[in-house]
Amino acid sequence: MKNNSMAGILLVTDLDGTLVTDKGVIPARNMEAIKRFIDKGGLFTFATGRSVLGTERFASKVPLNAPCVVYNGGGIYDFRTKTLLWSHYLPGIFMELVDAVKKQFPDVGIEVYAGGGVYYVNRNEYTKAHISLLGIDGADSAGEQDLPRSNKVLFCGDAGRLMEVSACLEGMPHDGCEFVFSGPTYFEILPAGITKAAAVKILGGMLGVAPERVMSIGDYYNDIEMLKEAAVSAVPDGVPAEVRAAADLVVGPCEGGAVADFIEHLEARFG
Repeated sequence: MKNNSMAGILLVTDLDGTLVTDKGVIPARNMEAIKRFIDKGGLFTFATGRSVLGTERFASKVPLNAPCVVYNGGGIYDFRTKTLLWSHYLPGIFMELVDAVKKQFPDVGIEVYAGGGVYYVNRNEYTKAHISLLGIDGADSAGEQDLPRSNKVLFCGDAGRLMEVSACLEGMPHDGCEFVFSGPTYFEILPAGITKAAAVKILGGMLGVAPERVMSIGDYYNDIEMLKEAAVSAVPDGVPAEVRAAADLVVGPCEGGAVADFIEHLEARFG
């Protein structure tokens, strides 16, 4: 008799630092556990800050059976049908913020995520490393006239420098925009009200999954709301204290297969 103990459960994982190591590798334990979770009736997907293109290489490797949250909550994309199911865009004022950062902080990299791709308003050593991590490159952009509707802006630079960028933008008019650190060297502009948690809620509604059957795992500040709102949530070992406090449990480190650890916990709890 088939074990359907995970039926009706939606498991949402962050990618970088959670499912995927800093070397861009998915630990084998994770892959084995994901397949087992799905075989038991579970729904598995990602919630990532990456663009559609930046997510695609992992979506092609992992046996996803639900649409993904991309752009840190700015979009929901179904890689099985190659369809953007839902999206939310930045207000036009975002380019004023981008222009201000480019002028005052010429050393900070600026990436704009739009139309499924990435546009580079300013490149630096951090954007070069990010391109390598993503496995994709994008077009250079001189400004708003080059960009289709945009889902988010990513600033890349030294952590201390990004704190200065944050203070600068907080002091400017930014109606319709919110700011979040998505990594030690990444700071983002998102549409107001847009978080991974908000998009996961929309995704759950699309799939008919009750909120008490949504589980999540993530590792950074942009995952906090998603961790807090999940019925059961976890973080890999070694995350910042504030992120750790948002989750129900701490599993092993990303490199050892944190997602597999979490799936094993869910199997013991619901199986």
